[in-house]
Amino acid sequence: MFEYRDFDEDPDEFSKEAYPDFYYDWDEILTKNLNPCFLEADEFSEIIEIYFDENEPGKAKQTIRQALRFHPENEDLIYDILLLLSEYELWNDLLEFSEQHKDISGVWADGHRLTALLHLGMEEDAFLYFRKMKSKYEKNKKNLSIIYQAMGEALNEVDLFGSTIEVIDEILSILDPNVDFYWLQLQAHLSLDNKEKVLQIAEQIERINPLDAETWSRLGNVYLDVDETEKAIDAYEFVESLDNKKSINYIHLISAYEKNGNYLKALEKAKDYLYLYPERYMMNILAANICSKMELWREALSFVDVALRRVPESDELYLYKSNVFLNLGEQKRAISVLKEGIKLTNDQEGNLKKELERLQNQYPN
Repeated sequence: MFEYRDFDEDPDEFSKEAYPDFYYDWDEILTKNLNPCFLEADEFSEIIEIYFDENEPGKAKQTIRQALRFHPENEDLIYDILLLLSEYELWNDLLEFSEQHKDISGVWADGHRLTALLHLGMEEDAFLYFRKMKSKYEKNKKNLSIIYQAMGEALNEVDLFGSTIEVIDEILSILDPNVDFYWLQLQAHLSLDNKEKVLQIAEQIERINPLDAETWSRLGNVYLDVDETEKAIDAYEFVESLDNKKSINYIHLISAYEKNGNYLKALEKAKDYLYLYPERYMMNILAANICSKMELWREALSFVDVALRRVPESDELYLYKSNVFLNLGEQKRAISVLKEGIKLTNDQEGNLKKELERLQNQYPN
């Protein structure tokens, strides 16, 4: 009913600030077709991102044109636009923009051009351009590294995992080891189900960044993907030992302990989470799920009650609570909960009434 995908994002990031005033002023200019006003380059970048985020590409492109009219050679602005066109997968626009601004943005435009070519299915053109860029940046290790990384990332994105591995093997024979290259190879091998290679590369990454919390968090996710739950647990526990109290790490740990069948530890971490973040009602539901797996029905009931106090309009929670009472052998209370839920939620989907009729037929007395 309620799963870990409900926690895909870090709850620490859930709050969303209102957009800045200059965005609303600019939006009025576009909407009313007024003369554009001057804005700083970083303000234009923020507005363009908001438009893409709000699924208004037309206004985003209008803003890009005006931004470049005011700041035609601003490298940071051009860099931001390249990133946004790539992030929102506007490959034709990215290809055109990277070509137009290659003299200003240099290696970054070249890298984005590779990305656009591959996503547009122009693989032969992409590899020809890649060879050209290798020669162009042969004596500049930093730029050469950027080109190889852009190529590796794009190859992974278009599912050419074998080519990713070959490209990264090539750069690792030229430059000193770079953890970003290992991550690209690991992802390629993970996608190809090469578990042995995934674990080998993961060990290399561990040695490069032994005290980095973000690295261990990512490794924990990888270990879960390849069913190495003990390794995943160790990774997430190490993240916690590094004094990282981000709520997402608790969620990772709970998921890993559940997958490993260690429900007591999963419940312990859920309680730790709720102590730190009592306002996050979804964790009460996940804690109730864990209790249900251990048939700790009374404890499950307490967690459901907390969640219901936060979202009394949830028909699913009344169904859940009714089911808990059924497992406790308290059929009358199970029926009573459904009646209460119908009254408080209006039961628009009709699920509560359907379950109520079923129970009344099954337990007529």
